[in-house]
Amino acid sequence: MVKVLKIFVLAAFLVAAVQTPAFAGITEPLEIVNETGKTIMSLYFVPIQKKSWGNDLVGSGVMNQGDRRSIHYDTGYMRYKFKIEFADGTTLTNKDVDLLDVWRLSIKRDGSYDKNTRG
Repeated sequence: MVKVLKIFVLAAFLVAAVQTPAFAGITEPLEIVNETGKTIMSLYFVPIQKKSWGNDLVGSGVMNQGDRRSIHYDTGYMRYKFKIEFADGTTLTNKDVDLLDVWRLSIKRDGSYDKNTRG
């Protein structure tokens, strides 16, 4: 019985290890710049694997044109998606942003972005 339990625990550990990104929990700073020309009311930024948009990163304020927000992202995930809700009621999404070595992301009106990379 003990041997079966040990095998079960080892198997569960191996399954969890395979499903967890190699660098999960390690965070890097990321500066997000509003270059949309509109006022951002809400900003959501999560790994593409996530089903939920998570928490609003703007909080109780707004992001006007040119405003910046510093966040930290989990380096275990390199591909992220974002959703923006503007003051005029429109929304903008981009469902595939590659963050490899990125320290600044400048978001444009059409959902495209400019990246500044480390190095």
